[in-house]
Amino acid sequence: MKKIVFALLSVVVMICSSTKVEAQEKKKEMFREESMRTYEVGNTTVQLKKGTVWVYNFGDVKLHAYETKDFFDSYVYLLEKNGKAVLLECPPIKDNYKELVDYIAGLEHKNVDLIVSYHPIGAQFINTDKIKFNVFSMKHAVDHYTTGLGAPSLIGLKDRFGEVFDETIFTEYTNLKEGENEVGGFKFEMSNVDFAFDVAIPELNSVHPHMLAHNRHALIFSYEFLDAYIAQLKRYQKVNYEMYLTSHGGFETRGDVTIKIHYLNDLKEIAKASSTKKEFIDKMNEAYPNFGWSFYLQGTSSFLFKN
Repeated sequence: MKKIVFALLSVVVMICSSTKVEAQEKKKEMFREESMRTYEVGNTTVQLKKGTVWVYNFGDVKLHAYETKDFFDSYVYLLEKNGKAVLLECPPIKDNYKELVDYIAGLEHKNVDLIVSYHPIGAQFINTDKIKFNVFSMKHAVDHYTTGLGAPSLIGLKDRFGEVFDETIFTEYTNLKEGENEVGGFKFEMSNVDFAFDVAIPELNSVHPHMLAHNRHALIFSYEFLDAYIAQLKRYQKVNYEMYLTSHGGFETRGDVTIKIHYLNDLKEIAKASSTKKEFIDKMNEAYPNFGWSFYLQGTSSFLFKN
């Protein structure tokens, strides 16, 4: 398929709880909610100065989901097993760096493997003497931001968010292959998707994609991209992953995948029936009045319409 362009030392509070993760939305006319599933995941919540860490215990594996509370609603994930640690992505905003490094160091990890997929940026994150990070990625994911169509987006993000945004790119890394890779004692399945790659974690029956965001707008670059996105989500359904560890929005579920597929099909139908950006945006807002990330809807309109 053609690849198409366009994720403790300062602990204040620890609260033990059991959180229900639920993929239900209020019924909307354009939704057919299917395969909704509610499950319980025991967790400990660790409040840092800025972000929050959700610690999930799966027996031999412990998962730390760091909610950065940045502009992009970014999450990064730390996996622990047998004294080893693997970090999936790193934050793109500098004021998250110290507290996350301190948190990981507080877990007594001095050597951590870091997999960067959709976010091979934020390279200043590893400039610390507290932890040695071993970086893993794929060439096409890095090239997208160094010489590809992703490069201009970094300029725009830097202009918009200023010095706090770390646009530096990881250029030194161990190259991963598509398919099975073993990193930090974990077996991962890497799947090339668009300009980067998904990271499946068979041990947890989960996958780490860029985003799902069942209640937020998607950024669609072309109809070809849209069709590939729908096909990607249908592949998720076929594999039947239980958890989706997204870079933007945190934990999502099987039911959220179903909701997103319906959203994308509706978006395609509305776009085909619209003549202008304004008409498209108005119809989408009427169909999905409470969806977040309106800037993505604006961006989609610019990619799909010239007027």
